[in-house]
Order: sequence, then C-alpha cells, then structure tokens
Amino acid sequence: MIPVSLSWDTQKRSVLLKWNGFISSGWENGKISTKIIGLSILPPLKKKKIQLPGKFPVRWVYLKRIFTFLTKWKLKKAEGTFSFPDPMVNGILYGWMSAIQTGRAGRKIRVTINFLGENWCRGEVTLSLKILFHHLRSWIFSLIREMRGKKPRKGGES
Repeated sequence: MIPVSLSWDTQKRSVLLKWNGFISSGWENGKISTKIIGLSILPPLKKKKIQLPGKFPVRWVYLKRIFTFLTKWKLKKAEGTFSFPDPMVNGILYGWMSAIQTGRAGRKIRVTINFLGENWCRGEVTLSLKILFHHLRSWIFSLIREMRGKKPRKGGES
C-alpha cells in the first residue's frame, strides 16, 4: 500500500499532503509550499485568485459521500493540549481525559487539558492511494466542477 498522508501542526501553522514521503504539498507559515525529497520548490510568481461561490452545492449525496470518505482515513498519530476559559470545564475535561488515558497504554494519541491557556495540536492521518483515486473519480471531481459553476460531464463519472 502506498499511503497518502495528511499532517497538520498548529504551532508551525502547516497542513501538508504527503505521498509516500517523497512529494509533499500544502501550507506552511501561511504560504503555499511544495517539496520533493525535502527540497522546496518555488511556487509560481503569478498568483491566481480563487473565488468561492456564494453557496456551496452540498447536496445530501455529497454530504453522505464526504462522511464515508472520512471514515476511510486511519489516524496514525495525534497529540495536543487544550485549555478553555472556564476553569470548571477544564477540570471536568481533565478528569475525563486522565480516566480515558489510564485505560490504554502505548497509544499514539496524546491529548491533554491544561489550565494555562495553551492550545495546540498536531497529527497525521493516512489513506491508501487506491481509495483516494476511487473517491476522486466517483464524486470529488464532480463536486469541484459544480462548485466552479460548470455543468457535470455526462458518461465518464458515476
């Protein structure tokens, strides 16, 4: 299986889509970046302005497919710490999290609640390339085409 992974880090302000650790593309420190074998490739100098439509065509069919697509991703690792303004909420969540984490040892999920006002998270999820291409072909391309205001193609897509 050649995995496609999506990793995020709020401290570095990055979201990266990686394929087999060879190619990665995404946002780092608020800028678009593309890397091949860890070497940065400069983005094109002319920026295209992306204009989103006024309303998103999220019909029931697409919403259902989005949720089935999200269930295919496998959580590789996640860690973070959260704090809420209300100390009572922090105390309740701290108790729940400590009870949950004592039940399982050796997990790759480490989420804590703090009282210092510190909030950050980082993690990574993976998906097989076969499943990604199946979803791209079956509904993601048609959703993007509809969002751009173009009519869906006849025949090629189901």
